[in-house]
Amino acid sequence: MERIRYRFMGHVQHRGFRYACVMCAQKEGLTGWVRNERDGTVTAEVQGNATSQLGFVRRLTSLVTGFGNTWSIGTERRIDVVDGEVNFGVRRY
Repeated sequence: MERIRYRFMGHVQHRGFRYACVMCAQKEGLTGWVRNERDGTVTAEVQGNATSQLGFVRRLTSLVTGFGNTWSIGTERRIDVVDGEVNFGVRRY
């Protein structure tokens, strides 16, 4: 089990990017959250096994590219696992 904080940059706000993250995370059985940041980026904390983490990134890349977004993963950092977390959702600032 690992938890990774992703920072997405580019055209990631006001385009359904957060909801794409939710859909991809749920399909991979991951927990955590995603939110817009005031600087125009999107942050997500995603928790699950390494295989599911990779599946999340692959699904997101495939889905978001399909509707014309230009984006990149600016940072990716391992952080402490959150015990007892049961779902993946959208947060506000």
